[in-house]
Amino acid sequence: MLSRRERLLLSLIWGQWISNVYAAITWPSPVYDELEDLMVLTSGYGNRNFMAPLVPCTFAPNPGHSVAGGFLRVAFHDMAGANVAEGTDGLDASIGFELDSSVFPENTGPAFNNTLSFVSRFYSSRASMSDLLALAAYASVRACGGPAIPLKAGRIDATQAGTPGVPDPKDDIDKLNTEFARMGLTPEEGIQLVACGHTLGGVHSAEHPTIVPAGTTSLGVQDFDATNSTFDNSTLTMYLDSTTLNPLVVGPDVDSRSDLRLFNSDGNKTVSSMVDSYDSTCSVILGKMLDTVPASVTLTEVITAYPVKPANLALTISNADQLVFSGAIRFWTNKVSKLSVSSLQLVYKDRIGAPAGAIDASVALGDGTGFDDSFTFYGFNASIPAKTSISSFVVKVSLTSGSTVTYDNNGKGFPVQDTILSQNGYSSLAAADASGSQQATIIAAVRSGTEGEVDLTVDLINAMGVNNLPTISKIPTAMTKVCESLYYDFYSASFGVPAAAVNGTKYDLSVGGEYDGFKGLIGLQAQAARLPCGRGSSSTTSSATTSSSSRTKLATSTTTASYISTTTASYISTTNTIPIKHVKSNSSPFWSNFTTTKTTPVDQVKSTPSPIWSDWTISTSSSEPVSPETTTSTNESVSWVSGDHGRIPTSGSVPVAAFSSIPAGGSSSSSSPVSPAVATFTGTGNALTGSGIVSIFAVALGVLLLL
Repeated sequence: MLSRRERLLLSLIWGQWISNVYAAITWPSPVYDELEDLMVLTSGYGNRNFMAPLVPCTFAPNPGHSVAGGFLRVAFHDMAGANVAEGTDGLDASIGFELDSSVFPENTGPAFNNTLSFVSRFYSSRASMSDLLALAAYASVRACGGPAIPLKAGRIDATQAGTPGVPDPKDDIDKLNTEFARMGLTPEEGIQLVACGHTLGGVHSAEHPTIVPAGTTSLGVQDFDATNSTFDNSTLTMYLDSTTLNPLVVGPDVDSRSDLRLFNSDGNKTVSSMVDSYDSTCSVILGKMLDTVPASVTLTEVITAYPVKPANLALTISNADQLVFSGAIRFWTNKVSKLSVSSLQLVYKDRIGAPAGAIDASVALGDGTGFDDSFTFYGFNASIPAKTSISSFVVKVSLTSGSTVTYDNNGKGFPVQDTILSQNGYSSLAAADASGSQQATIIAAVRSGTEGEVDLTVDLINAMGVNNLPTISKIPTAMTKVCESLYYDFYSASFGVPAAAVNGTKYDLSVGGEYDGFKGLIGLQAQAARLPCGRGSSSTTSSATTSSSSRTKLATSTTTASYISTTTASYISTTNTIPIKHVKSNSSPFWSNFTTTKTTPVDQVKSTPSPIWSDWTISTSSSEPVSPETTTSTNESVSWVSGDHGRIPTSGSVPVAAFSSIPAGGSSSSSSPVSPAVATFTGTGNALTGSGIVSIFAVALGVLLLL
């Protein structure tokens, strides 16, 4: 058992090691984080399946066509047009525009479309196609037993084809060296790049019939070496001992023996020196290939796994004065094993930066692994006061040895903003309609008193076409305030998404310089939970039943709110949204699929037919306050038939029968004490022809929220 002094010393040493190794990595980094996640997790919990077609490395959906070899080939062909002196081209995904064989005859075969189609599944505003092509090259080498290529993020996609630049197998040595020099490579580096690139896969008859004549191989491909599914130095050892299979060395088309001309250009000096340092040399030269980008692009530092990385953080308003903080901590277990972790806590600060408490996160959700990394995910779900909220946290790990290690994100803490929050539980995604579109309704919670427009922007991915790349359309969508709670206001917006695009669609929320972004639609339910509107400790309660019959009784709701200005919202049903113009015109289209709100000033209630239900006819009129403490009100009946028939719900173009008498219970009274008043609404009704009862207690100069 270690002494207290020994435990303290161990904790300090370990903390310093973590600080030294990870000083450059501060979370979050929108450019870095998505690629890091795809790169370091290849299996298990949290795995995104980017590496799926590479495990095992022998996988070939088309016989004779190595996926790994194709990934590496596409990356080189994309980069090969680079002109380093002019700062143009490079690894920028321009290959997507370069598949016309009449202009780019070197870009033939299934590898190009297959590679682009696969990586496009992961394309987003935080993962460019060019970054994904670089990741694919990294993965192809690592999955086949090769070294880890230093991978960076931040590439920007081209919008048009680049300049042709892939060397031709018939080029003489001077032209080959000139082409490599244009790419920023010395003659030695040109040899290294080819030697590292020609170990996976081979040359296909369909693309190069003079190099590999048809019928000379069983699958129409001649491999570079005897271990074509392993990234190793066999391509060089077999070349040096004259047993090579490489058709670019010993193929029947003598003019196309480009590898032979390259390797022999310095008397085999470079390839001989690479035999014992193949992995390390290839790691460096392939890293340089991936880093060759237009001069206008700035790449991040080399991607390595975070020692601690928050995942799926969410702040959800559970009631008027409580938030639920949930998510997971991805903990790197390469240096600290899962078995040595006794407990894990989030020690957090409130919204003004004062120490606020600790949240237990010791429940292991699952383990994930990568080519070089291992992780355990620890989950948490805790209530915190909405008034004081949270601004950041550090992760405190207690070890079975008795020591503790605190991960503080390079001294900055892991930030949590609480100004604008996506509310997944209160948002929804409807099933696809007849046109193949799915309706998403997004709820945002905005901290009360926040100034500025509440904005929602949808990132809709436009699918990749022929000889093209996928793109993102940024679609601004208006958000409408629907109700309030004690510390947050709720806003809603709806938009349609083609069902085929739902998986990749993201949205961003922003207000007053604060941002909650890169939110997905996957996981949203068809029917959302009821919003916790109301400024008091009480909450809205409701029981709702839907039916195919429009005459079925749909809901009974009681709402109580202990505040002066508004009542809570009620009658939130399923997922469709009524256009606000209909609500404002008092058409009251409250059918089985209604979810929106309407705000009506009290002084308008007396002249407005109740938009609670399609056939209610009751409204109230309120007199001016007798004193600051009290008001009186009376009840009157309003016949919808006597109004504008264009605003009346109809059945077969015939107005729904109106009521001209006051239903039982149709009375109204109110009081307005100096202290916060209580506003109460109760109601029942039938969808088309039934009757309804309403009792409204309203405060003068307040507002009534009606659904």
